Amino acid sequence: MRITIVGAGVVGCSIALATRRLGMDVTVIDKLGAVGHGSTSASCAIIRRYYSEPGMIALANEGAHVWADWESFLGPIEDDKIVFPRPGMLFIPPQVDDDVRTIVGEMAKLNIKVSILDVAEVKQRFSYLNTASNFPPLPPDHEAFFESRGRDIEGVVYEEDAGYVVSPGLATQNLRDAGERDGVQFQLNREVCAIDKRDDDTFELTTTDGGRIESDVVVNAAGPHSSIVNRLAGVTLPLTTRPLRQEVHTLNNPLFDESSPLLIVGDMDSGVYWRPEGGGRDIIVGSTEPECDDLDWIDDPDDYNDGITESYWRRQTMRLMQRFPQVKQGPARGLSALYDVTVEDWYPIVDRTDLPGYYVCIGTSGSSFKTSPVLGQVLAKIIEACEKGQDVDHSPVQMKLAYTGYSVDTSFLSRNRGAIHTSGTVIG
Repeated sequence: MRITIVGAGVVGCSIALATRRLGMDVTVIDKLGAVGHGSTSASCAIIRRYYSEPGMIALANEGAHVWADWESFLGPIEDDKIVFPRPGMLFIPPQVDDDVRTIVGEMAKLNIKVSILDVAEVKQRFSYLNTASNFPPLPPDHEAFFESRGRDIEGVVYEEDAGYVVSPGLATQNLRDAGERDGVQFQLNREVCAIDKRDDDTFELTTTDGGRIESDVVVNAAGPHSSIVNRLAGVTLPLTTRPLRQEVHTLNNPLFDESSPLLIVGDMDSGVYWRPEGGGRDIIVGSTEPECDDLDWIDDPDDYNDGITESYWRRQTMRLMQRFPQVKQGPARGLSALYDVTVEDWYPIVDRTDLPGYYVCIGTSGSSFKTSPVLGQVLAKIIEACEKGQDVDHSPVQMKLAYTGYSVDTSFLSRNRGAIHTSGTVIG
C-alpha cells in the first residue's frame, strides 16, 4: 500500500517510521528543505504526563518510555542522537482540588512517580520559588500586577522524572535516518498544491514544481498548514485547527549548577511555564495562555511576524520573575513560531476522515511532541484497520502500548469526539 505523508515534522516522521514498520510503501513530502524545520524545531519538547484525559496520560507515559529508550526504539543509525535529561517537573495549579487529585490518581495507576506537595514542602525543597499565589494572572501593566493576593498557592504536583528533549530538530532527523534505513522516501523542497481523488480510488498529489505523486493513502501531518492541506483535499472536519503564533524567551539561570539541575515548572497560577536550556545555563519561558492575554491566531501561516515582541517578552519574563524572583530580565532573546492548535480543546486529531483513504494527525503542536512517536503508531494502526474495512467510528482502535502494556481507546483522538474539557494550554 502506497502512503504519502504531507509534513516532515516530528509527527510526520514518526508516522512514516510506524507505517513503514507495518510494511507500507511510504513517501514523506514537505515544502521545507529539511525535516523538523517548522514548528517542531521551536518546540520546548517537555516530556510530562500531567493531563486531564486518562488516555493522554497513558500516551504521554508511553512516550516518556520511548524517549528514555530512544536508541533501541530507532534501531541502528549513524547520526548523533538526542539527549533526554529528566530533572523533574512541578505543576502549579490555581487550586489543588478534586480534579487535580483525580489526575494524580490516574497517573499513579500507571506507576508514574507523582505526588502532591503542600506549600511547606515546596518552601523546604524548592526555596528559590516564591509561593505567593498570582491567580488569576494579570498583564504586567495592570495596576494590581505587583500587589499581593494575600494567599499562597495551595500546593504543587511533583512529577519526579519528567524531562525534556534537548534538540527536537535532532530527534526528527533521528526518525528520518531510521525511516530511510528502512526504506522511507523523503521528497523535500516540494510543496503540494493539489490533492485529487481519482475514479480508481487512488490519490494524485500535484506539487508546485509540476510533479505528481500517486498514492493509495494520504496523511495530513502538515502542522500549521494542516487546514490548508485539508482544503486542498476538499475535507472538512467537525473540529477546527488554526495556526497560533507563540513566543518563547530565554533568560540566564541565576542558580546554574551542573550538579543540581533546575526543575521544569508549569505554572498555571502565574501563566507561564519554563525549563532549563543550554546545559542549564539558561531558562526558556513560554505562556500557558491565561485568559487575560489575547491569543495571536494567524490566518496565513506563511505570513506572520517571526520575531519576538516587547509585549510578549515583558509579560512572560515578568510572570516568571513573580515565581522565581532571582531571575533578571537582561537583553531580549527568544524565538517566535506557529503552533497548530485544535481550537475547541487543544488536543490532537488522529483519525480517518469522511474521504476514504485520507487521514489526519493534526492539532499536534506544542502539546504533542512528547507523544509523537506514539501518535505515529496510533495512526499507523488506524490506517491499517480502516484499509482492512474496520469502521473505526463505531469500533475504535484499541491500542496496546508496547512499553507499558496498557491499552488505550483511541476514540478520544477522533474527529467526532466533541470538545474535551482541558486546560487550554500546551506547556511545551
